[in-house]
Amino acid sequence: MSTKIKAHLQQILSQEQGAVVREWGARFPVALVYPQFYPVAMGNLGFQTMYHLLNAHPGFVCERAFLPTSEEADEHRRTRTPILTLESQRPLKDFAAVAFSISFEADYPYVLDLLAGAGIPLRAAERGPGDPLVLGGGVATFLNPEPLAPFVDAFFLGEGEAGAVPFFEFLAAAAPAPDRAAMLQDLARSVPGAYVPAGYTPRYHPDGTLAAFEAAPGFPERVVAPHLPELAPYPTHSRLLAPQSEWGEMFLVETGRGCSRGCRFCAAGFVYRPPRERDLSDLWTQAEPGVRARRKIGLVGAAVSDHPGIRYLCRKILAAGGTLSISSLRADSADAELLQLLAQGGVRSVALAPEAGSDRLRRVINKGLTRDDLAKAAVDVSRAGIRQLRLYFMVGLPTETMIDVAEIPRLAKFLEHSVIKESLGKKHLGLITLSLSSFVPKPFTPFQWTPFLAVAELKKRLKLVAREFHGVKTVRVHTDLPKWASVQALLARGDRRVADILAASHQRGWTRALTENPINPDFFTLRERRADELFPWDFIDHGIAKAYLWEEYQRALEGKETPPCQPEVCRRCGVCRGEGKE
Repeated sequence: MSTKIKAHLQQILSQEQGAVVREWGARFPVALVYPQFYPVAMGNLGFQTMYHLLNAHPGFVCERAFLPTSEEADEHRRTRTPILTLESQRPLKDFAAVAFSISFEADYPYVLDLLAGAGIPLRAAERGPGDPLVLGGGVATFLNPEPLAPFVDAFFLGEGEAGAVPFFEFLAAAAPAPDRAAMLQDLARSVPGAYVPAGYTPRYHPDGTLAAFEAAPGFPERVVAPHLPELAPYPTHSRLLAPQSEWGEMFLVETGRGCSRGCRFCAAGFVYRPPRERDLSDLWTQAEPGVRARRKIGLVGAAVSDHPGIRYLCRKILAAGGTLSISSLRADSADAELLQLLAQGGVRSVALAPEAGSDRLRRVINKGLTRDDLAKAAVDVSRAGIRQLRLYFMVGLPTETMIDVAEIPRLAKFLEHSVIKESLGKKHLGLITLSLSSFVPKPFTPFQWTPFLAVAELKKRLKLVAREFHGVKTVRVHTDLPKWASVQALLARGDRRVADILAASHQRGWTRALTENPINPDFFTLRERRADELFPWDFIDHGIAKAYLWEEYQRALEGKETPPCQPEVCRRCGVCRGEGKE
């Protein structure tokens, strides 16, 4: 056991505020693992929330573990030290359960790396009574857990606050279970949101598409994902302050969950329906301790600037002597007043997300923004004295043409010229950063049927945009790597067969895994789905009707927009189950 690794973990722990170190006693010990580096993990509110929920329960002890850096991994291998938890520096194998909190499909491979580093058999079928239960949860898993299914004993599919505690209570009451398979069957039958992959068998058509997803006797045919009807009983804010977090010691506060806008590429806008906003008084109650501690308040959510009380909250934070930051701004709701408040709060850079270069393509994706909306927002950013503007775009969107791609640099130049024109040449944006990513179709969105664009074509389109700003000092262009976007596309919509590619990548690297495996990754990435195709994630019930998503896909292809979600008057998507009106 490496004393260097232990000392490093103890040093990190000593720098934190809010960590919980509990004696095990008769408590059910859970290792909560975020499959990324420590700074990334500690910037995730969902991970912090689960840590708080489990440690608030008298019957559990919850400790954290993370992906080691390359230097740390070398030390683990050199000294044959398994992955250890932060709080007590115990090996993961000592815990009754190892629970992965997974936010992004790109982190799926790290789950295997961590299991191997902990000395735990990778596949659930290979584990025995002496091995911990391997569990999974987080938004990536309740979109599509199937690429990880053979490696996980049980998933909790749903919002953690809505049912993760009963999930762990069941496991604690059943431990130690002499018959693990029978115990997991009882879990799947008894606890809402519990999904045990071993109880389900996929069947395939001769053409490789999914023919059936059969539940064994005693397992539910569909897994209903629990969601909170209201957020008020569960305040979500920073529970741990960690200097090494990617957000520093910023105090994060969740303003709401979900988004009413219905952008057709965005899974959060569909699986978190109906959108829920926190009351203004609750938000101030959560933010006030951070203000008193002289922390910058980070307001986070899918559509923070849409919150009706956001301006009042910002004014209250400023009046109390606080500073602030905001995660997401809509060009049509980030008005001059809000931007002035952000500037007063210390914001020096603002991000807007046009997503597409042309008004036509923004109608396809239901973004609900015009070029004029974006120009007005850019002018208001400049008037507020904010000198840096970041613009988020995607390439490879459905129906996109090279004309649409060429509109991306044209739009950026138009926004810059709008600022100069409005100020009669006296003002300009100091720096515009274009962040371009490759569009990845996601489950539970209208675009779950559409193909991912080929890597070579994505590279061509990204280069077209970057070329327009070559040598321009006031504009920077950041692009992702289409090769890795294609891997994300494979993991996002792959079925259980993709687990074999995932396992091969763990052993031989992605290049060999993708080329040497008998399973063709293009089948999952480059193929447009049929209207009636059974998807690997169709057994998960988020309340949203698949027919509604198909209808939205057809509206996208026709360039038709859909109004924002209005739960009080609409039940079209199926989530509100008749609570609205016809």
